[in-house]
Formats: sequence, C-alpha cells, structure tokens
Amino acid sequence: MEQHRARRGVLSRKIGIPLAVVGLLSLGVGTPGLANLPNSTFESNDGNLVVNTPGNTDWANAPSLQVKVDKPSGGTDDAFGQGAKEDIPNPTVVSGSIPPQKSDLSRFYVSHENAAGNFFLYLAWERTNVLGSANMDFEFNQSSTLGGNGVTPLRTAGDVLITFDFTNGGGNPVLGLLRWVTTGPTSQCFASNALPCWGNRVDLSAAGFADGAVNTVSVVDPINPGAPRTLPALTFGEAAVNLSGANIFPPGQCVNFATAFLKSRSSAAFPAELKDFIAPANAQITNCGTVNIHKVDDLGAALQGAVFTLFTDNAPKASDGQLSHGPEDTATSLSCTTAATGDCSIPLVPFGDYWAVETTGVPNHDLAADQAVHLDANTPDLTVSLTFVDPRQPGAIQVTKTRKHAASGPGDHPQSGVDFTVNGVTKTTDANGVACFDGLTFGTYTVHETVPAGYHVDGNDKSVTVDNTATCAGSPYVGETVSFHNTPLTDITASVNSQIDGGTSSTIVCRDGNGNIVASGSTGANGDGSATASDLEPGTYTCTVVIDP
Repeated sequence: MEQHRARRGVLSRKIGIPLAVVGLLSLGVGTPGLANLPNSTFESNDGNLVVNTPGNTDWANAPSLQVKVDKPSGGTDDAFGQGAKEDIPNPTVVSGSIPPQKSDLSRFYVSHENAAGNFFLYLAWERTNVLGSANMDFEFNQSSTLGGNGVTPLRTAGDVLITFDFTNGGGNPVLGLLRWVTTGPTSQCFASNALPCWGNRVDLSAAGFADGAVNTVSVVDPINPGAPRTLPALTFGEAAVNLSGANIFPPGQCVNFATAFLKSRSSAAFPAELKDFIAPANAQITNCGTVNIHKVDDLGAALQGAVFTLFTDNAPKASDGQLSHGPEDTATSLSCTTAATGDCSIPLVPFGDYWAVETTGVPNHDLAADQAVHLDANTPDLTVSLTFVDPRQPGAIQVTKTRKHAASGPGDHPQSGVDFTVNGVTKTTDANGVACFDGLTFGTYTVHETVPAGYHVDGNDKSVTVDNTATCAGSPYVGETVSFHNTPLTDITASVNSQIDGGTSSTIVCRDGNGNIVASGSTGANGDGSATASDLEPGTYTCTVVIDP
C-alpha cells in the first residue's frame, strides 16, 4: 500500500484533516512524492525511506550507502559529557544513557552521488524517542586520525558541519553549513570568540542548496540490520545537500571527507551542550578519483617510461564523430610515468570526462590508442583502471655474403645464390650477396647458412639480437647486420710412378705452412703411389717426395 504523507511536514491535526484520514496517515499510507532538489532524483523531503515515484531513489536503494548503528541505549551507550560543545575540538566522551528528554540516537545513514554535474550528499538519522526538538549535527572530517578522546577524528581546517534543526511540532527542518576555521580573525566564528572554531553559518535551506523532512507518521525502515522496522512519527529525519551548489566541492578542486558522524544538541542554540552521538563511519565522500594505468607490449610484457597525460574532454568537432580525442581537448597537469612494472597512477583527478593520452611512448614500440575516462561519485572504488598495449615495432636482419674468388681478382667479392634461414624463413643472396629478413619482433635470432659445395664458411650459425625498428626497404637501412665469408677449397695430390715396376720405392709427405702434415703416403710393390689432401684453404703447402732406389 502506498504511503500518504502530510505535505511539507505539517501534521494532520494542524490542517483539520478528518479523523478517518488521520487514521490512514497513522498507518503509513501516503500521497504522491514531493519535488526533489533540482538535478537529483533522491526523495529527500518525503520523510520516508522508500521510493514513491518510479525512477527515483530513496534510502531503500540509495547510492553508495553507509549505515552506522549506535550502541544500545542504556548503561553501555556513550555520549558527550562534562559540558561538551561543538566548538570544543576534543569533546569529552562518557558512558551511560543520555537524559530521556533528549534525542537518543539509534542510527544514521550517509549516501552520495554525482548527478547532472552536481555532487549530492544525502543524510538521515533515527532516534528512539520524540521528547524535545531535534537538533542534529552531521560532522564530516577530512582526517580519519582519532583525537585525544579516541572516538572522534582530529579536525582539519575546512572540515564541515551540517546542522539539522526542527521543532517538536513538526515543520520543515532548517539545514545549515559551518566550516572549521583555524586561522584569521575571530569574527569568522559563529558562536565562539576564540580559534579554532566553527565558522559563520550558511543557511542552506534558504539558499536552495538543501532540503529535508521529518516523518510525521509511522514509516517502515527496510534497511538492515533489523529490517523491517517501524519508526514512529518524528523519529526519522532526512536531508539532501547539493555540495557543488553550496561550493563545498568547488569546481576543479579536490575535497575529500574520510569520515562522518552524527551528534545531538540539547537545544536549537548552537552553543548548547552536546548529548548523544554515533561514532564515525568511513565515508570517502570526495569529488576526485584515481586513474590507474598499466602499460604492456603485444606479448604482455611490462613497459617502463611511458608518459600518460589526461586531457579534458571538451566538445569534439563534428569530424571526430564524438568518438575520439581531438585538438579541441586541453591537456591538464595530471600525468604519470610508468615504472618497471608498467604501472603508474594519477591521483586527485576531479570528477569529469577526460582522455588518457600516451604523450611519450616507449622506444621501438607503437603508441597505444587514446582511452576515454569518466570519473564520478558512482565509479567503483573511485578508480578507473586502464590497460594500454604498445605493439613492438618489428626489426630486420640484413645478411651480407662474400667469398674469395681468384678469377674475380684479389680480395673479397659478393657471393650470390647462397641460402640463409632465419626464424624458419629461407632466403637466397642476390647479385650483391645480400639477403634481408624483416617483420621480426624484437628478440634474439640464429642466422644459419647453407654452405655451398666447394666452400668453407668462416663461422656458420650466428646469433643476432634485434632491438631496432627497421624494414628491409628502409633507406638508409637502420636494422641489424651480420656478415658471412666463404673461402673456396682446393684438393691437392702428389704422386710417384716408378718407370720400372718395383724399381724404386718412394714416400710422400705434404705439410701446410705451419708444418702440419695434411697428406702422406708411400708406394706399393710396383713403386707407384700418391698422397691426397682435400678441402684445403688457400695457402702454401709443401710436399716432400723421397725416392729410394
């Protein structure tokens, strides 16, 4: 059944609603939803926790919801004591229940989102009684470090206090904004005459940057723990604040509130004593995020030294088709350089749309394509993680083949027609004695020559490391080079022939220039014989023949 609500928080008895309708209200049956803050779909002024208008949000489906439950009421509950007030940086915490005529807090909710370029903060509180007016303060701290009382965080200049005040008779709450001030004149202080203090109060409700409501009939809380729970009239309050409009989140400036907590005052007067509180919850309310970048090559190997810069995503030209980074975008000062792991991070990136651009690449690798970045309060973990792939640029190996050839003249000469194999591909040297292999990814390769018959190769398989970008057609050629040299071989034979069979007996010994024997032999019974040496490189060889009659 839909829940009917008294418009603008006015109780039915004040406008003379018939008894039958009053009974309907007490059952939590409502009227159509009220208007939300501009650009927000959160139903922050209806005084309940469920969605009344399809497409809207409420506490039942609140974005980035944080729930904090107070200690049980009674002797184990904690509260502020010994005259603790808002301007005291380190208020005293005591144990025991608070006075029954004051608001005994039971839980609070914090939610936030980025919508239509505005950052909205949503707040709600619940209490166990309805005695006295409700004067609640939500404090948001940039630091999560606890102060001397071990419960509340240390305050930092710029911390925010949002006050929620309404009278016990109902009506709309009045929402105010104060900032923690640590320097300057005491005229900045709202209630104190000494620094540090909470600064002068801004009426958010009057400025149109906030609205809220308190339940005027029983409502159901569907949020765990303990759901569903029925909340009597005047025990639930909610509010929405446009942090962008109120300049709590200035454009282009990073602000982060790490924690949030709720407390109650003894009266509407700001200097009144603090009473119950609910200890801080992790909030991470921020208008900035982080862009993480991982840089690899086409094989997944990490690349170091790439520089990435964020460009604001300005209105693209029509020729871009609204799909790519173009000259209309503007470079920011937000950048990072990848480490040996291929990783780098750009923190403190104001919410918005950007292009992540590789402005400085890694040598011998192609630049990666630009990637779009969108950061807002709804980004998971407030981070965007991108992987950029820089394909390795291919290299080349040029093989040069020469030979000795007496008919061609002294010195070395190009040798054509010789086969070489690299990475499973075989090519034959041309008239210039050259064979070239390109399209090779960076790495180490073995160049193998199929040695032609009649030649000796000066070192057959050779290892070549490719680490320069090149093609065989490049002019000038800038790739890797390796040379092979072939030497023509000669066979020699020294022989003797006895003119008279058996008339002489001979021995033959052939030596190279170093005196090494390369061939030897002796004659047989008929006095004939020879000695042969094969595959000899050019040089001086001496064959000695001894003829013994």
